[in-house]
Amino acid sequence: MGATRKAPKQWTIKPNIVLTFLSANPEYLPTIENYGDYTTEEEIFRVRVILWHTKKRYELYAKRTKDQGVKNISETTLVALVSASTQKKYRERDSPPFSANELCGSTLRGNDKQMYTGIKNTSNICSWKLDN
Repeated sequence: MGATRKAPKQWTIKPNIVLTFLSANPEYLPTIENYGDYTTEEEIFRVRVILWHTKKRYELYAKRTKDQGVKNISETTLVALVSASTQKKYRERDSPPFSANELCGSTLRGNDKQMYTGIKNTSNICSWKLDN
């Protein structure tokens, strides 16, 4: 009898790695003025293709995700964060263009290219604080 072949290992790019990539490369976020040309899911798929295409780039952002403590998030949360990032209030502030409430304890690059950490305040609401 012939040897059985194993199916190639399937791997997926986790939402937190996509978020780390988008934080470091805001040019891949959907634009405010052209929002609607592509769905948020299509934009996220485009980022996944970029990360999947180059193994070194994927490994770099996987390592950054781990080093920066970006917690695992669901696909639904990723879509919601990227959709909300098209709002003017998120794009024009210095901190990352994502809501901090879903990312407490995570460190991401802000719109001003500095690192920010999601910190909980006394009323259990997270906000971005500049990393020193």
